[in-house]
Amino acid sequence: MILRRRTPIAYKVSFPNIISTLQLIGVHYRVAEPGWTYPDHHHKIFELLYCYDGNSHQYVEGSSIAFGKGDWLIIPPGLRHYAVNSGLSNYIYLSFHFDIDDLKFREWFQSQAVQKWNNQQMQHSGLNHQLEHLDEFIKNNILATTASTGFPEEIEEMILVKERLRLQAIILMILTELIDVQLSNSENSNTARKANSLYEVETAHQIEKYIAANIHLPELTVNLIAEQLCLSRVQCHKLFTKIYKISPRQYITNLRLKKSKHLLLHTDLKIQRISEQLGFASQSHFSRQFKRWTGVSPLNYRPKSYTNPIRKD
Repeated sequence: MILRRRTPIAYKVSFPNIISTLQLIGVHYRVAEPGWTYPDHHHKIFELLYCYDGNSHQYVEGSSIAFGKGDWLIIPPGLRHYAVNSGLSNYIYLSFHFDIDDLKFREWFQSQAVQKWNNQQMQHSGLNHQLEHLDEFIKNNILATTASTGFPEEIEEMILVKERLRLQAIILMILTELIDVQLSNSENSNTARKANSLYEVETAHQIEKYIAANIHLPELTVNLIAEQLCLSRVQCHKLFTKIYKISPRQYITNLRLKKSKHLLLHTDLKIQRISEQLGFASQSHFSRQFKRWTGVSPLNYRPKSYTNPIRKD
């Protein structure tokens, strides 16, 4: 009997493009004494809280949420809130202020009632595994601030880069786990959302299309958009924010940041040309704004292979 070798079938699996950006700002680990309070405030971005130990009360838009060991809480942008250590022992928690330019994520969490989740609700998720990574990250950062690694400076810098990438990966996995738990809860997944009329949806989409097509205009403002689409400024802002869960102005900023990163990473266009394509009055204005966004200049952000020492940007 002769066994014939089967010819392998060639195939290709394509995955969707992913351009979402995660920004982590003001991440901190804190041990707060009994009686500690944090004053009433709000953020323009999301806040993710995790309680390691102790008890507190989180007051969000006037509602009190008892917050204890193993609890997680996501507070969407714009909601006023404050915290009180309501226990007799230390309240130990982690706080992540983050933004993510995924509109579906924004829409989902801004349409849900603010609620907490506990690790006990997540017995079958991978959250405990992510918590182990998080603990390791905290320990490594405590060590980094109290002792020297003994490595050369450039190696220490790359170690810090690695740690930052790890933290982003951990936070994304934690958010994934929280979404999974929420979706598996039929009561939460069926939470009614405010209905949007066809007019509201179509108008918001027209605003988004206008922004995308005219991102190169230095004079691109909410007033201009409203005028071009025969809307009042208030209507334009209100409709777009209701559908996209972000203001038109912030959407323009996020789009310019996203496009500038793409052009710097994937083209060899001069920085002057990039600034013109994104509607900046000058290269210096673009460079200042980009550094404000990212902490580095456009030239330093760009891969070295695109940086020609002979060519002056």
